[in-house]
Amino acid sequence: MHELLVDPPIAESDHGPGWFARRCADLMSLTVVAVVVAIAAQLPVLKTHLFYYEDDTAAVIVSGWRIIGEQLLEGRLPLLDIDTWLGGNFAGEAQFGLFNPLTMGNAVLVALLPNLAVATSLIKTEFLVLLAAGVYLLAREYGARRPAAVVVAAAMPFAGYTLYWDSHAWITNLLAFTLTIHAWWTLRRFSRGRLHPVVPLIATVLAATCGSPYGVLGVAVATTAVVAERLINRQLRMAIGAATIGLAAGLTAAVVFLPLLGIQPVGTRGAGGVFNDGLFVPSLAHLLNLSAPTYVPPLKTFGGPSTPMTYLAWFIVPLLPWFAWSALRNFRANAGIAVFGLGYLAMVIGPSNLWMFRWPARLIEYFFLAVILVVALLLSPGLRTDNPLRRAALTGGLILAQTYLVWANRPDHARRAAEAAAVVAVLMLAVVLAAKHRTRLLAPALVAGTLAMLALQLNWFPQNKDMSAWRFPHDVAQMRADFADRAEGNTLAVADQFSLSRNEKQPNRAWKEVLLGNLPRVAGMRNLGSYTGMGNVKYAEALCMGYDGGVCDQAYQLAFATDPSTGAPLADLLRLQTVTLVNRKVPGTQQPTPDLLRDQPYAYDLTKTPPGWEHAKRGTISTVIRRTGTLPHPGGRVSWTAPELTVTADQAGAQSETIQYTGKGRIILAALAWPGWHASVGGEYLPVHNGPAGLVQVDLPERTTTTTLRLWFMPAGLRQGVQILAIGALIGASYCTHHTIQTRRRRTRPINPLTAGRPT
Repeated sequence: MHELLVDPPIAESDHGPGWFARRCADLMSLTVVAVVVAIAAQLPVLKTHLFYYEDDTAAVIVSGWRIIGEQLLEGRLPLLDIDTWLGGNFAGEAQFGLFNPLTMGNAVLVALLPNLAVATSLIKTEFLVLLAAGVYLLAREYGARRPAAVVVAAAMPFAGYTLYWDSHAWITNLLAFTLTIHAWWTLRRFSRGRLHPVVPLIATVLAATCGSPYGVLGVAVATTAVVAERLINRQLRMAIGAATIGLAAGLTAAVVFLPLLGIQPVGTRGAGGVFNDGLFVPSLAHLLNLSAPTYVPPLKTFGGPSTPMTYLAWFIVPLLPWFAWSALRNFRANAGIAVFGLGYLAMVIGPSNLWMFRWPARLIEYFFLAVILVVALLLSPGLRTDNPLRRAALTGGLILAQTYLVWANRPDHARRAAEAAAVVAVLMLAVVLAAKHRTRLLAPALVAGTLAMLALQLNWFPQNKDMSAWRFPHDVAQMRADFADRAEGNTLAVADQFSLSRNEKQPNRAWKEVLLGNLPRVAGMRNLGSYTGMGNVKYAEALCMGYDGGVCDQAYQLAFATDPSTGAPLADLLRLQTVTLVNRKVPGTQQPTPDLLRDQPYAYDLTKTPPGWEHAKRGTISTVIRRTGTLPHPGGRVSWTAPELTVTADQAGAQSETIQYTGKGRIILAALAWPGWHASVGGEYLPVHNGPAGLVQVDLPERTTTTTLRLWFMPAGLRQGVQILAIGALIGASYCTHHTIQTRRRRTRPINPLTAGRPT
């Protein structure tokens, strides 16, 4: 048997002979991993220019980070951005990681860079490098040797799901996965007495507060794995310590997710339940094809599967006959891997919806993390090269078997399956020759194979066709110049993602006249639509608005319909000043509502305007109409008052409003009535109601002299979240202090010569 290398695993004493040399070698290996992954992460961009700037990444997260980052640079934490409307409750949306220093640091970075696509590529490269570094450190923590850790660290960031789903589109899930890995290795290292608890406390808190519930789940499962492992090894004290850190981190997540729960009374997305509609639910059979580079699992997805979601690494299955399986004999030392992997496997093949967690395919990479750790342990002692013909025959059979499964699944991709099989066979030959004759070339051969397979996969699958290919503009200055004279005041774009053809969705075509998601706010507009994960039922129904801020044709009629409770057009209640109408529709992309559209091809007539409005601009894609008159209270948001009420002054703040009035009655503001709005008059607190179209409404008491109404916003649940966070911080700080004191006492305790040589 040939050893992959000769240095001892990291599990040996951190302060024994050669400690400094080992740390330098680990640092060098980490540097190699970082450089390789950073370079490899650019391959998708070379093939597809906007690979990282698609779907939710572009429509909501990075564009939202731009909005948040600009306000952070102004010295303000935007719990609510009123002018972003539907998606502006940043605290309630949770997904922006508003209370996480890592995400907010990246938000500032996005705000400082002039190009959103460049910022996105930089940030996703950052996350992929951090992911690879975490895998390396976790593998080393479990005793894998350096080259083996390098091999798996270079492979994990480019696993099928991680590359084509999280890296391509779902950036918050990518961050949650990355931080979960760091939470796991720091927790385990601490539990072995090799790390101060403040380090895993920071790592777990970052994971729990990143904005994705999968970060909290990751901390919970990683903590369970470490605690179970310590208990199996009869180390109760360290098990309690790991559990304490996990508990403290879990409590800090309350500040992120209680505001999310707080907006559920008005949101479109409830707490959910437990059910299975089959969406994104993989089977064990799908997971067995983890080494088939061209296997596209036949899952139920948004538009049909188009990527190798269940691919992990090309070399795992072909190397099965060559592994030294005795490397796994120490179950007690590696029990945490089994707990972590089996726990996530149960969830991966579980129901499609479980409370806040939906689409279990999102957890494939977590299960694969446990698999890749096992692979690192199997690679560490080296490959067995005795009986090479028998092992080669078994490898050939495995390659043929997985090729058959790929062909059986997609017979139309037979050529692609054959090409992949041929490449895997050639790469395997190089790996086996290196293992037999040049052991030190084994790890480089495996890493080179991973990079070669990545390049081939990007040729076969250049992007995830199951995601929304927005192809949004990304030059911020150019966007703001394009819309400087197209959007005055509150603006409604009567458009959705089906209003435009695929060819029109280009930065230099449709997106120069109309924008969706959070991009309008980035472009300097106060657009009534924006991207939301939680929604607002009343507001969305009033304007026929979808989650991405797009609206159906009849939104134009709805906007100018009279609200029965006030007698005013909804456009006035919204303080609407500009409307953008798409000039044409793509046939057959939208089912009309008979009550509104009847037999007409459009819900609006471009040649006419409502009273008090005029045509302002006509473009290739859209027509802009604008209000001719001036709205009252130009410095505020008051849009309607009862006849008995007179507003004498109105001053809007970023998250507040100050109004002076006389008389009595109802007042409506052009701002969404999210739970968390508060009002007071002369020290008397007044309830804030959910008015027409979900707008802020307050019933004011009668005053004969000028009186001040103050409104301010504090997200529902945030106060309780801060209190629970404080409890978690107190638990974490107390434990870290206790650990430090106990460690110092043990170090200063006199050594008993009768027990000095005994193992602890």
